[in-house]
Amino acid sequence: MIAARLWAFYLAQPELALLIVANVFFALGTGGLAAIALLLRRHNDRKAARWSVLEARWLETALAVVAGTEERETVWALVPAEDRIRFLNFLLRFARRLVGPERRVVDDLAAPYLDLLLPQLTHRQPERRARAVQTLSTLGHRRYAKQLEAALDDRAPLVAMVAARSLARRESPDFAFAILQRMHRFGHWRASFLSSMLAAIGPAVAPTLRQAYGDPNFEPRVRAVAADALRELNDYASADVAVEVLATASNRDLIVASLGLLAHMGRANHLPAIRHYLTASEPIVRARAVSALGNVGGEADRSALTAALEDPSPWVALRAAEALRDARALPAIDALDQAHHRRPELVRQLLAGNPA
Repeated sequence: MIAARLWAFYLAQPELALLIVANVFFALGTGGLAAIALLLRRHNDRKAARWSVLEARWLETALAVVAGTEERETVWALVPAEDRIRFLNFLLRFARRLVGPERRVVDDLAAPYLDLLLPQLTHRQPERRARAVQTLSTLGHRRYAKQLEAALDDRAPLVAMVAARSLARRESPDFAFAILQRMHRFGHWRASFLSSMLAAIGPAVAPTLRQAYGDPNFEPRVRAVAADALRELNDYASADVAVEVLATASNRDLIVASLGLLAHMGRANHLPAIRHYLTASEPIVRARAVSALGNVGGEADRSALTAALEDPSPWVALRAAEALRDARALPAIDALDQAHHRRPELVRQLLAGNPA
């Protein structure tokens, strides 16, 4: 009877009947999705509560192990087989709070489980591979150096960069050359970041950086990054290399980095290489040469710096004015006004802020 009435209603008003049916199915679908979301939320809440309890136990016991009142086996006994990766994630966060001998205790706690991360180095998701590289580097030290070096060639730049940063934090120059050979992969990273990353390895990396800086087989950008890292390391031996590089360089970034290195660590015998670029076609090169001349040159170079105050580029003029100010050789404002100087206001501002 009901079916007959529904069929009659459909025959009489098919559009309205289809609309009602569609709304019923939509309501059922929405209710089903809401139920699934609720179930997933409850499942995730239970999982989070379980992990919270586990990590609280791990933290309490790990602190006791670090303090020497418990054995490592006490912590390991609290790690269920299905939560071993989770335990490594916990140790990764825990390790960041510690240094020295206490920090090495955390590495010992992680040691039995680190091999579980090796399959993740080939996971299809780059984020998983990067996380595995970071964990192995932080908790595994040189034990996984071979795998970390291989990660420099990972198809994802993110993973390669994480590997490079991990290897560069080891305070050892062993992997510097390998990083420099892959530096072309990090073209979208700022050069200043890359140079600071290399300089963080420490003074022991300077010979490797010098080798790459002076080697024309490396890309100019890589050589410029090496020059900036050497400048950060205050490696005075690299100033002689800079002169050799400037003798043949044609790449703007490499020239600018080399002049910046000489501005920081140049000596009187390097002045001819610096003076050569005072008349370069690009303002950024002239500006860096003027800065270098101001730091390295003497009274004989004051006239060149004064002439640079008339440079068409305001940045070059500013660097010249700063160099003359630091040498307490800025021309007097009256003299500039009488000579109809191009930028008396620039000199006036520098004198007002830093009187001789």
